[in-house]
Amino acid sequence: MELKDYYNRFNVGKKYTKSLFRAGTSLQSAELNEVQDYATDALKRLGDALFADGDVISGCTCVVDNQTGATTLEAGKIYLNGMIRDVHEGSFTIPTTTSVRIGIYYKEKTITELEDPELRDPAVGTPGYQEIGAARLQYTTEWGFLIEGEVSDDNRGNFYPIYNIENGVLVQKALAPQLDSVSTALARYDDESNGSYVVDGMNVTCLSADSDKQIFSINKGKAHVNGYEIELSHALRSAFDNDPDIQRVESDPYVFEPDSFGKMQINLNYTPLKEVEIIDITAEKTVNLTHGSYSGALDPIPSSSVLEIMQIKQGSTTYQKGIDYKLTAGQVDWSPSGAEPAPGSSYEITYRHRTHVDPTDITDAGFKISGAVTGSMVLVTYTWKMPRYDLITIDSEGIVRRVKGLAHAWSPSVPSAPTGQLILAEVKQTWNQNSKPEIEDVAVRAVTMGDIEAMRNMIYDIYYLLAQERLKSNANASDPSTKKGVFVDPFYDDDMRDQGITQTGAIVNEKLRLPVTVTSSDHARDQEAYMLPYELEPVISQEFITGSMKINPYCAFDPIPSDLTVTLNVDRWTETVSQWLSPITNVYYSWYSSY
Repeated sequence: MELKDYYNRFNVGKKYTKSLFRAGTSLQSAELNEVQDYATDALKRLGDALFADGDVISGCTCVVDNQTGATTLEAGKIYLNGMIRDVHEGSFTIPTTTSVRIGIYYKEKTITELEDPELRDPAVGTPGYQEIGAARLQYTTEWGFLIEGEVSDDNRGNFYPIYNIENGVLVQKALAPQLDSVSTALARYDDESNGSYVVDGMNVTCLSADSDKQIFSINKGKAHVNGYEIELSHALRSAFDNDPDIQRVESDPYVFEPDSFGKMQINLNYTPLKEVEIIDITAEKTVNLTHGSYSGALDPIPSSSVLEIMQIKQGSTTYQKGIDYKLTAGQVDWSPSGAEPAPGSSYEITYRHRTHVDPTDITDAGFKISGAVTGSMVLVTYTWKMPRYDLITIDSEGIVRRVKGLAHAWSPSVPSAPTGQLILAEVKQTWNQNSKPEIEDVAVRAVTMGDIEAMRNMIYDIYYLLAQERLKSNANASDPSTKKGVFVDPFYDDDMRDQGITQTGAIVNEKLRLPVTVTSSDHARDQEAYMLPYELEPVISQEFITGSMKINPYCAFDPIPSDLTVTLNVDRWTETVSQWLSPITNVYYSWYSSY
């Protein structure tokens, strides 16, 4: 402060708390100034513990038209430079395509009797009437804004940012009034307990993706970032450069196989295509050459990178390769001892050479070419856009950022969000011209009490289903068991039935059924077999005979003795005695099912 005859020895470093006036000494003007600074410093220390510069105490509502940028600010009170200051209303127009900070310009100046005559002594009838006295320190506040990257105007005073505007959308911070120390403690507790999360909304969509910009929209909503609340009253647009990572592919080989129109669609191995640099093909060309002025001369071929000569003709004469001519350094060499055209005469030559062509019908996937020899190699040098994962994040000031990932040909990695930023969405960049990037909502969202209640009910359902599955699994055990008060018998067999009680039911095909009782009777046992009346009918007969003779008619030797064994018919069966009715019932049910 530059003011003549103004003295002030206030020094915080000396830790003086008050002035002690003594009798019999003169009162110094410097002492009076120091007394004021003692009080002001104490008040500022207390105020800074509760508030931060720029905290809105009351009023100061900000309304922004996100289409035109017209901004209106209400009058109110704001904490600035250790005290609560009055602020008048304001209005201006801000740009809607960038980040803007709206705030207060605070300035102080000294007022003397020259600027305000009312500061002269008003005591009429005293010796000091209309004499000059103490000057005054006056503050002024004025609404203003700074565009991102600009520096505040020192002539207007110190700039205190209050509101953040992103592309014409107001990012509302925590509501006033704010006790800074309390807010800091709550923010620290919220951040340590829950981290950063979305309370409501804040869904990300891609509006457009042209060759220059990608425009994303963040829906209105509320979030807590590092414990501090931010709120979007309208959808927020954010534009980022369309800047894919480019990789160059050199001499990518393809075999030329033309269609009926002589063209071939080449679908590149790496897409989407950024730019085609070189297309190197093998072309076949037929031209007329004039032989040199002497025999054995070299005739230059009017193309570079000649691979081979296919044919040389003059009229009806076709010259033989290796006998009549050979290819030497891109020229027809007639030095062999065979035939050759007359000096100065013209002949027709067909040859193949490497050349570059321009593509047509270019798309993200490839292009078309023509003019190459069928079955020959086509070498393409081009650049392509590598896939990448990006993150859309927001910080505690409401600034939306894009965090670029590491591009890779087949396995790009997802980046990590920097400290202090909340991830809203994951962007899969494919860079296709006719499609937008894929957006996946990966934001951590607050869980309401209704959601917690629903999850609790689902957990109960899971435990119930798990108990049922355990019942089914344990039913295969040999010992009976009780689960949830229910006796379990899967009816596989009679193992789990009480052996000491007569059972009147039968288990068949894993079902409990009424039994089938059977009485067995065998009428053929110990009796002759019963047969129906019958008459024999010859089936095979031999009615012819030849002659007969006796064998050993004089009994010259005894008959040969032999052993005779008689095997009687024996029936064998198994008799099963069971006190259960299930086996017999099962046999008849099985016969009935097969029938």
